[in-house]
Amino acid sequence: MPGAGVVRLPTSAPGCAIRHRRPGRHSMQGAKTMPDKKDADAFAIALEPIHDAEDRHIADQLRYRHDGAGEDPVADTARALAAVIYELDDGQRLGGRELFIDLPDDWLGRGELLPTPAKLIVIGLSDDLDPTAAMVDDLHGIREKGYRLAASASLVKAQPRLMLPLVDVIQLHSPTVFDAAEAHRLRVMGKQLMAVEVRDQAALDAYRELGCQYVNGRYLAEPTFHATRPKGRHGNRAAQLRLVNELYRPDADPHRLYELILQMPHLHVTILRRANSSYYARGSQQQSELRQAMQRLGLHELRRLVMTLSLASELPSSKLMVRMALTRAFMCRNLARPFPTIDPEDAFTTGLFSMMGPLLDEDQQTLLEEMPLDAAIHDALATRGGHLGAILALAEQHEQQVENQQSEIPLDRLQRCYLDALDDTAALMGRL
Repeated sequence: MPGAGVVRLPTSAPGCAIRHRRPGRHSMQGAKTMPDKKDADAFAIALEPIHDAEDRHIADQLRYRHDGAGEDPVADTARALAAVIYELDDGQRLGGRELFIDLPDDWLGRGELLPTPAKLIVIGLSDDLDPTAAMVDDLHGIREKGYRLAASASLVKAQPRLMLPLVDVIQLHSPTVFDAAEAHRLRVMGKQLMAVEVRDQAALDAYRELGCQYVNGRYLAEPTFHATRPKGRHGNRAAQLRLVNELYRPDADPHRLYELILQMPHLHVTILRRANSSYYARGSQQQSELRQAMQRLGLHELRRLVMTLSLASELPSSKLMVRMALTRAFMCRNLARPFPTIDPEDAFTTGLFSMMGPLLDEDQQTLLEEMPLDAAIHDALATRGGHLGAILALAEQHEQQVENQQSEIPLDRLQRCYLDALDDTAALMGRL
């Protein structure tokens, strides 16, 4: 969504390779291409293409930079993952290509935070990895789930007995780090070699002589940098903490999860996007109803998504505005109930999404164009057309009447629906 704090990639952008920036590592060379950012919370990411030996674009590597004071590796990585995986349609914009990710060591022991799908993810290990017994067990567990691991040649050479059984991709920062015989032996073992920092044709030719399956570097393609503007940080933290607690209960209640997520518009939108990505939709009908989208994702992916966005502090929206949006949504649902041809849940979604742009501090029209909402809901939101549009217009008019009315409003059916909506909202938010 342009100008909305969400990273917009070119339509040709493939799957991402994410490399975690540590002090002194993975600096964003070429960052001069980014717009000047004076905001202390400015955050930028870049997709750097990775090619195979035939120069085909098969993967990407994500580099990112946070211009704020200090550095929080977990939060910064979560924010990059939130932007690339959960904000973008992984099927259409990322192309289903491989995604290389350097994760902070703290993440390696938390399988619930690993992004999906595993078959497209290659997790990079830092050179300063502390290979404790517990860490080695975690790494084996990650590989058993279908993920692959990547490490630099220096780390592999320093501890070959430990690292060779774990590592699938070995990153070479120089074509002389292995001789031809060593490179051949590694390939026979099933290891893939990745050329890093290719500077010129001579280096590229040398890497190809070694049989590198991956080639990464600005010699073949320049990355494109994308600056994001910060989102609000005034989320409903109490509801967020209750959501995390409910997600990890052994008997997690789907209805309570639904009620909690309704309080977090950014999460609501993200769940719809994720459920309608090509990986989860798999050609199925676009899903605009939150309950169905949650079922499509499943509990494990919901945990992943919520925890990543929580770490990234990407759950904005004021409690007052959430209350207003829920009141409108409940009123639309109440107004729809007497009519057998109008789905009350569609009416609820229409009312809620009529305020989704202001809730997220994003452009409403752009947001609606990207959301997988039913045509009738789209029409109602865009033009107030159809039965749903009429209900929404009626609810909006009554809100204005309540706001501007000086004398007592008659207790007619419209006011009754409004008062019931206030009660429903109070009951919902009071339970959270």
